[in-house]
Amino acid sequence: MGKTAAREAVQDALLPADLRPDCSACCGLCCVAPAFDAAQGFGYDKPAHISCRNLRPDFRCAIHDRLMEHGFPGCMAFDCYGAGQRITQEIFRGTTWKDSEETAQTMFQLFTRLCVLHELMALLTIAQQRVIEKDVQNKLSAQLQDIDALCRTEAVASGKTEITAIKRKTMGLLRGLESTSVVSTLKSQTRIDS
Repeated sequence: MGKTAAREAVQDALLPADLRPDCSACCGLCCVAPAFDAAQGFGYDKPAHISCRNLRPDFRCAIHDRLMEHGFPGCMAFDCYGAGQRITQEIFRGTTWKDSEETAQTMFQLFTRLCVLHELMALLTIAQQRVIEKDVQNKLSAQLQDIDALCRTEAVASGKTEITAIKRKTMGLLRGLESTSVVSTLKSQTRIDS
């Protein structure tokens, strides 16, 4: 799925490479794992875990440069924040969801979880750049490191991690920054709401 050029430029300036999507290092997880809803800008209704009809065998989108004209603005707005390539390259070492049904189910479930965790890491990264107070930066950094370490554990892959609690804690830290412009900037660049 693609992003708008302006949003991509902002994220390139604010986020490290591991929190920016790299579709060339992914196996099209965003085109298979989630369900699509035509009413939400995805061109047609698609059940979860079924490949988008526009996904080519090489895991690239056949209409990527024409998403808007084909009714897929949702794809342009979606961002995995690097979760797709982390799963494909780091966790599954290049294995794809096409290799086996068991692998597919595990990858799809993990993609859902890691998208949330990677978006939280993106929020924390941007917030760190916006605050001056060292103690606040340290708190944000510690939470970012905890989430990143969690992404590398078996607990997140097995579903034994409580993502909601992590999101609540992270958003609590960010809510403490509401007196600054950080939160409004973050909300305009991501889709997570408190």
